[in-house]
Amino acid sequence: MTTLVRDESILWSALFEQSGDAMVALRQDGSVYRANRRYADMLGYTLDEMKTLFVWDWDTHFSKEVLLEMLKTVDNSGAHFVSTQRRKDGTTIDVELSNNGALYRGESLIFCIIRDITARNATAMKLQQSEERLQRIASQVPGALYQYRMAPDGERSFPYFSEGIVELGGLTWAELSGPSIDPVMSHIHREDAALIETTVQRSARHLSHAHIEFRIHHGDGSHRWIESRATPQREEDGSVLWTGILLDITKRVEAEEKVRLLAKTDGLTGINNRQEFNRLLDQEIGRAARYGSPMALIMYDLDHFKRVNDRFGHDTGDDVLRKVAELTNQHIRGTDLHGRWGGEEFMVILPQTGLDAARDVAEKLRKTIAHYAFNKVGAVTASYGVVELNPQENAKALAQRVDEAMYRAKERGRNRVES
Repeated sequence: MTTLVRDESILWSALFEQSGDAMVALRQDGSVYRANRRYADMLGYTLDEMKTLFVWDWDTHFSKEVLLEMLKTVDNSGAHFVSTQRRKDGTTIDVELSNNGALYRGESLIFCIIRDITARNATAMKLQQSEERLQRIASQVPGALYQYRMAPDGERSFPYFSEGIVELGGLTWAELSGPSIDPVMSHIHREDAALIETTVQRSARHLSHAHIEFRIHHGDGSHRWIESRATPQREEDGSVLWTGILLDITKRVEAEEKVRLLAKTDGLTGINNRQEFNRLLDQEIGRAARYGSPMALIMYDLDHFKRVNDRFGHDTGDDVLRKVAELTNQHIRGTDLHGRWGGEEFMVILPQTGLDAARDVAEKLRKTIAHYAFNKVGAVTASYGVVELNPQENAKALAQRVDEAMYRAKERGRNRVES
């Protein structure tokens, strides 16, 4: 063997056989000039079998005509592309190729480095499918899924929002783009911001579940109640990342408020029922005693109301009761408290009010009722009792005294005020 041949053999061995990559040298007619064992093994052929093949015998991505055209135009610029190749057993693999053209012994050869990327593509495909699956799930979840991050230096961001945030908050994707949290946080009701921050800090400190209900200004101009439930985790850089869900609970909150309102409201007149009025009476007596301020109580009862029901029917009687409550509300202060004591009996608490002033209020209310022409019924009158809270007096004793005063008004001719 000549020195030239021996040196060439060493060169080919160093470049091809000792390379960690699969390699092949192709002629411009598509035949194999030389392939290394790594590439032969990749395709499942022997080296001798490889010498008898053409590139289109294993490449399934490009046609023979396209491959021949590509071989003619390869230069030394390092063309890079992906393809699909068929192994001897018929299975296929995804490959990534880097090609360079070179002139060797007067012949144009194409040197190719081939990497099997089948596993990488499969992993990428699984990740893509997983992301698509999660996105489909997220899009079906009521409300919005989100991630919220607090960095060690206190910087905040929302790495993720599901598309439900658009409907939930009335925000656009354009508003949500970028790392800034201002477009989201600026929609939170100002009175609830401090509570949210306290919850976040406590959750970050103990890595405890964060649950909070708060109000937002929706993009359509309305106010909504939002419930947030999130679980935190500590990241390697010290950040805390919460993964959670936001739900619109406006209807639930409104329903709960309606139930609470019904529990303390008289169903006919819309003012405080007796149970709630008793609670308010205890509350105002306590406040008056605490601050040493006066407080008065008015009780009134419609005169001969049974005659109204007997003559005009209970529906008309109910209309009268509703109108009396409405007229009274119109002529008392916003701080005064009005309640239905039972049947056609009503009471009014007047905080910061002495007996003389309370009598004036009662007289004004009496005249208002007496001068009003009720539908179908005409004139209706009421008798009023007025008392002022005595030191150390409780609600029961006060209510008993005002009841007695009101009955004195009845006994003394009705349609009058007694104290």
